[in-house]
Amino acid sequence: MMPAKQFNLVIVGHLTIDLRKFGDEENIEMGGPPAYAMVGPALGLKKVGIVSRIGRDFPTAYYNRLVSSGLDLDGLSQNKHTTHFTNTYNELGERTQQVDTVSDPLTLNDIPDSYWNTLWMHFSPVIGEVDSLIIPKVKTQGIQVSVDAQGFVRTRKKEDTQIINCEWEEFSGLASHIDVLKADSQELRQLTKQNDTQTAAQRVHEMGVPLLLITRGYKGAYLSYEETFYKIPAIEPQHIVDHTGSGDVFSISYLVEFQRTQRPLWSAFFASAAASYNLETPGPTNFPSHEQVITRLQGFLTLQENRQHIEQLLNEPGPTECPL
Repeated sequence: MMPAKQFNLVIVGHLTIDLRKFGDEENIEMGGPPAYAMVGPALGLKKVGIVSRIGRDFPTAYYNRLVSSGLDLDGLSQNKHTTHFTNTYNELGERTQQVDTVSDPLTLNDIPDSYWNTLWMHFSPVIGEVDSLIIPKVKTQGIQVSVDAQGFVRTRKKEDTQIINCEWEEFSGLASHIDVLKADSQELRQLTKQNDTQTAAQRVHEMGVPLLLITRGYKGAYLSYEETFYKIPAIEPQHIVDHTGSGDVFSISYLVEFQRTQRPLWSAFFASAAASYNLETPGPTNFPSHEQVITRLQGFLTLQENRQHIEQLLNEPGPTECPL
């Protein structure tokens, strides 16, 4: 009999220090997918680890926040400097970015031995810092693999701090090792050379990825799996403070709820509700509880204009009952 997995989820990617600009406002906050991994413990997932690097410039207050969140930090190592971003947002939440410094890459040797005993590993680089050849090695160990394409399809110009698109040349050979792929529409076009979103999704499935999450910002998301294309609505926050990290919260919340229910469609709706809370807070702070997310989602579904989603969720096949 196989031993029980020690960890539920491990997130691989760089923590960052982000300068965020919105109109005349500026603030500095912790960022990067491992920071938003703090949503996992907040939602009740007990064993969540991160593989990342920080420098001596990483504020002690940020580190203490990671510790107090319940994340396991055995995969966090120190470097000369932390990765630094400048994120500028317009009124629609659309972002332009620059990267000022980049910490050293993450390799197979950076994964602690204990992290090989996990159910899921989520690869989410911010600027090409993760060696993608780790992915098949992880899959051969019986670990489920989730990938955020963002950091694999962008790089930094050598002569300045501008971020530019790039090819993820290994993707076609790695796709069959990926269980869940998250990408936005532009990233999907880069991966497949297809302009139509549904055609691009079909191409990703043909390459071997069974489940695809396509984020669309304030328009919500798409879920594509088992030859069905679902529209996932955006669930409105009470107010908007900061757009940063919403895609990370969506991805990680999806994995958290999917582990509980094994219901892809329900988990995507749950992730949309969780991501709405992230818009209400500055940076990776004040993450919602599982109960709070369910309450917001149920409130959304009971609105007359949204009730058509209820039957769809109730009829979704799965090994567990729909939590509605």
